[in-house]
Amino acid sequence: MSSAACNPWVAMDVTTDPVVRSRLLRRVHEREFAGDGGSSRDVRELVRESWRRSLAAGVRPDQGGAPVRLTPSELEGARERSPLGPVIGVIHSKLSTLDADARQIVAIADADANLLWVTGDRETCERAREMHFEEGAAWAEGTAGTNALGTALALDHPVQIFSAEHVIAAVHPWTCSAAPIHDPDTGELLGVIDLTADLRTHHPHTLPLAELTALAAEAALRLSSLQMAEHLRDRWEAAISGRRAPSALLDRNGWVIAARGMGELPRRLELTVDGEDGATSLPDGRGGAVEPLPGGGAIFWLRQRSRTSPSRFRLQLLGQDASVRLGTGRRDRGLRSLELLAILAMHPEGMTTEQLALALYGERGKAVTIRAQVHRVRMYLGARSLETHPYRLTVPVEADWTEVRRLVSAGRPRDALRAYRGPLLPASDAPEIVEARALLEESLRRSILTTADPDLLSKWLAHPSGADDLAAARALVAVLPCGDPRRAAATATAAAIARRLSHNPA
Repeated sequence: MSSAACNPWVAMDVTTDPVVRSRLLRRVHEREFAGDGGSSRDVRELVRESWRRSLAAGVRPDQGGAPVRLTPSELEGARERSPLGPVIGVIHSKLSTLDADARQIVAIADADANLLWVTGDRETCERAREMHFEEGAAWAEGTAGTNALGTALALDHPVQIFSAEHVIAAVHPWTCSAAPIHDPDTGELLGVIDLTADLRTHHPHTLPLAELTALAAEAALRLSSLQMAEHLRDRWEAAISGRRAPSALLDRNGWVIAARGMGELPRRLELTVDGEDGATSLPDGRGGAVEPLPGGGAIFWLRQRSRTSPSRFRLQLLGQDASVRLGTGRRDRGLRSLELLAILAMHPEGMTTEQLALALYGERGKAVTIRAQVHRVRMYLGARSLETHPYRLTVPVEADWTEVRRLVSAGRPRDALRAYRGPLLPASDAPEIVEARALLEESLRRSILTTADPDLLSKWLAHPSGADDLAAARALVAVLPCGDPRRAAATATAAAIARRLSHNPA
C-alpha cells in the first residue's frame, strides 16, 4: 500500500504518482463492490470501515452523486442559522490563493454534511456539479458514501479521501481533504471545511491546510465569543445598577459569565421554562425570570419562591431502580405513582379521568381508582403540582427515558445506549407504559443496527436488552472482516442465540 505510513488519515505520500494510484484503487474498488474483494492491503482500514457503513446505509456505487436536499429558501435559512456564518470570511481569507493556484473547491458544510457555501475555480465547480457537489447537497456518508466531508463528520477527525476510495464511482476523478469545526466553548460539532480538486493535483499537505483553517475558524469564534461576553457584561452591569435582586449573566449557550447574590452555581445553567409568563427554574428548584439580551445572551433574575410553589422533579424509570425525585432530594418508588407520573409526563396537554384510566388499566380502569391515585400523588408533590381539570403536571419534569429518545432522534445511538439503563418501568403492565417501553427499545435497537458499527453492536449484545437479538448478532458477523479476531466470537454468539431462540420461541 502506498499511503502515508506515518499518518493513516492522509491518502498517500508525495512520492506516489496519483494517476497510477488511482488506477490501482479503481481495480480494488471494482473487485470489492463486485463481491470479489477480500481484504486488500491497498485500501486503508478507515476507508474499508467507511465502505461498510456506506453500504449498510444503502449507498450504491453507481448512483450519480449526492442528493440535493435543500431548496434555495431552505439553503438561505440554513446559512442564516449557521454558527459558522460569522467566520466564513476568515475561512475564505485563509484559502483565497487556492482557486487560481490549484483549482481547488472550498466547501463549507453544516454538522449534517449539507453544503452551505461552495466557492472556487469556476470551471472546476462546474465539473463538480455533475456529481452534485453544490450548495444544498447532502454529503453525509449515509447519503453519499465515503467522502472526506462526510467521513470527517462521521469520525469527528480530519481525513483525506482520494479517487476510488470514494464509494460512488462518479467521485473517483476527485481528491478531497476535510476537517471538522467545533464550538470552542462547548466542543459541539458545528460543521466541516472541505478542499476538493482533480485527483492529479493531490498533495498530502492539503489535509493540514484544511486542519489549520478549521483551527483559525475556531479561534475566530472564540474571539467573537469573548467580545460578546464583554458586551453582555456591560449590559448586565447597567441592568443591575440600583437593583438588589440576585441575578446571573448567561451567554447564548447557558455558560455563566457573571453572577451576583446567587450563591454557588454550576459553570453552565440549563433553565426550564415553567409557563407562558417566562418564569423559569434552576436545576435546584429556585425560580426566576429570564431577560433576553441582544446578541443571544440573557440575564436570569432570581426571585424568592413561596412555600407553596411547586418544585421540579426527575423521573428515573429505566431499569429496576425506578423512582421519582423532587428537587429537595426526596424520593418515592411506588409503582402506581410512577406509572401515573410517567403517563402525565407523556401528555403535557393534560388528560381526562377516562383517558388516564384507559392508559393505566385498559378497559378495566375505574374513575374512582384514578381519583385515589391522583390524590396520593398530589399529597406527595403538593396540590399546585398537579392540576385536576384536566389532570396535568405543572411541575418541570426531567425524565431519563425522554433523554434516550432525544439522543436516538438526534442520531446519537452510542450516547443513547449509554443512557439506557434498562426497559421503561419493566414491572408495569399499564397499556400505555407497555407500548412506550416497546417503542423506546425498538427505536434504540434500530438506530444501533443501522450504524454497522461493530463496537456499538457488541455493546448492544452485551446489554441485557440486546442479549438475545439475533439480527444484531448476525449484523455484527457481517460487518467484521475475515481475519478479524472478533469474528469467531461473534459467529459463536449468533449461533448460541439462534439455539436459545429455537428452544424458547416465545
